[in-house]
Amino acid sequence: MKPRFPIPLLVPLLLSVALAADDDFSFDFITHGPMLGEVTDSTVKVWARSQRPGEYAVRYGTDPASLDQVSAPLKTTIEHDNTGWVTLTGLKPETTYHYQVYHDTLPTGPAGGFRTLPNAEEHREPEHNPRGLFNFSFQFGSCANQNPNHGIGPSLPTHATMRRTLPGKALFSIMNGDFIYEEHRTLPVTNWLSQVGLTPGESPEIVKLAPSVVGLWENYKTYLSRGVNLAAWQRNMPTVFTFDDHELVNDIRGAGTTGFRERRAVFRDIGIRAWEDYAGWACPRATSQGIHFGTAKLEEGSDILTDKDADFSKIDLAQAANLHVHWGTDSAGVDDIRLDAESPANPNAGVYDVLEVLDAHRLRVTPAAVADSTGSYSIGRRSHGKFTVSNCDFFLLDCKTHRQMHDPKEPGKKGLTLLGDRQKAWLLEEMEKSGADFFFVVSSVNFMIPHNGAGGHEFAEGKDEAWTSMLDERERLIDAFDALRKPVFILTADLHNSFAIKITDRVWEFASGPLNSVNHVPKNDEGDRPATGLFRSGPRTCDIRWSSYILPDLERLQRLYPYYCVAQINNVFNMPKELGGTRWVAYPNPQVIFQYFDGRTGAFQYAEAIGTERKP
Repeated sequence: MKPRFPIPLLVPLLLSVALAADDDFSFDFITHGPMLGEVTDSTVKVWARSQRPGEYAVRYGTDPASLDQVSAPLKTTIEHDNTGWVTLTGLKPETTYHYQVYHDTLPTGPAGGFRTLPNAEEHREPEHNPRGLFNFSFQFGSCANQNPNHGIGPSLPTHATMRRTLPGKALFSIMNGDFIYEEHRTLPVTNWLSQVGLTPGESPEIVKLAPSVVGLWENYKTYLSRGVNLAAWQRNMPTVFTFDDHELVNDIRGAGTTGFRERRAVFRDIGIRAWEDYAGWACPRATSQGIHFGTAKLEEGSDILTDKDADFSKIDLAQAANLHVHWGTDSAGVDDIRLDAESPANPNAGVYDVLEVLDAHRLRVTPAAVADSTGSYSIGRRSHGKFTVSNCDFFLLDCKTHRQMHDPKEPGKKGLTLLGDRQKAWLLEEMEKSGADFFFVVSSVNFMIPHNGAGGHEFAEGKDEAWTSMLDERERLIDAFDALRKPVFILTADLHNSFAIKITDRVWEFASGPLNSVNHVPKNDEGDRPATGLFRSGPRTCDIRWSSYILPDLERLQRLYPYYCVAQINNVFNMPKELGGTRWVAYPNPQVIFQYFDGRTGAFQYAEAIGTERKP
């Protein structure tokens, strides 16, 4: 029988097939991760990024030598920079699991482990613990700059300390903003296309509409690959996240103020889109609708926005934030205050409110366009969410999406909002109807201490990212929290110091950090607050029970004192009828103990214990 192809042609053909097979294999691997997201008593989320889009699976089990369970497919897609995640289900409560990502039968990426949360049924005791309460601990922190000019650098010793000291103690972590700081924000799209093996004609839609997103993706990849201790922490500690400014762009402000025109404000949705791919996937959300991106045609003097490729009838405005027309420059997401003076590429760039859906392709917006233009825009999403562990409700706030532009000279100005009306109503309604004993309100900006300095790198008119710039709304929230007659703990971040503050008998602020960033100087950057003692914050005097404190005579890179906090919830104690047994008995007044530790050494620094209200 004669060969189908002449021998000289057959040899290179076989060689090319072999090379193609080798090439395919060389791309079927995990480049970043795995990471762990929200954990419950029966589930956990697992994330990974691959070299090329593909289908993977997580193998897991209680014996690291025998990962005998397999997840549903973990699919990575190019529209999300080859990231993806899957939820492991059917887990046993209060059980340690080991896991690894696989491609077919081959393991790829490092292995990790986690422990599921306790279960109410296994702790329930009809007489002494009818609610099935249990004890648990979690860690929280913020601000992990890897730039050695602005922090400790990529060694991240705090993450190494936490990896050494917290396994088996803290069951989950809250990363309360500033997970990354700005790097690679001007990465050319051509570089990203080469990295992921695409030609210019194969760019996904999100890259065409928001090309700056590729620099943000690269920002996260650098932090995870360079930050070895960070990556190890994230693959072994289930974590939920908030975003603050640096996930978007430093000192972003006014994203919720209709008519506001500033480069930073309208970078919001591009930053959140990348955050969702690398961190937001881990979190519970109160709404399911994502960010809408498109190309808007606007005409001078008209309030009609047209997008021929959109179907606005499918957008639920009740789940949406406002609309932004993008700045459109390559440097839109760069942290450089000098760029704020540059004109936008799109003359209509700015913040808009959607007044009406006219039809599938047209919206009525305000303000009207100032010029004819065609360019990218986005309709934001609502990123807040809630989860519950035992008798504790956790509220993850979005402190950037709806934030209106404040007046640095008039912090008590009435009517301004940081949360937006809908998020604020959701928060208060959820708290009012809740049966929880403790509330943890997670805010990526500080509550009682002003952030009015940044080492000389702030706006000429002044700055204040904290709630102290929105005193009217803050005071209303404090009064509402206090009226619940239950302990409310506001977990805060952004300022590069830790502190425990008593606001009222029932309302407290606990700030935790920095995890790796250079410390702020309270005299210059934090309203000249004391290390401990009474402090006047707007119309209210609060009690700083403890804080980290940096004197102003330290040089910048001598201000490298990291901290983290662990909250321990004591609901029950074990009192068996026979020694060695188990019978959980609920405390009449459960308590939460906040414990602060030195990030470098793990040495204990301070603790504050707060219980429920005593009743006669």
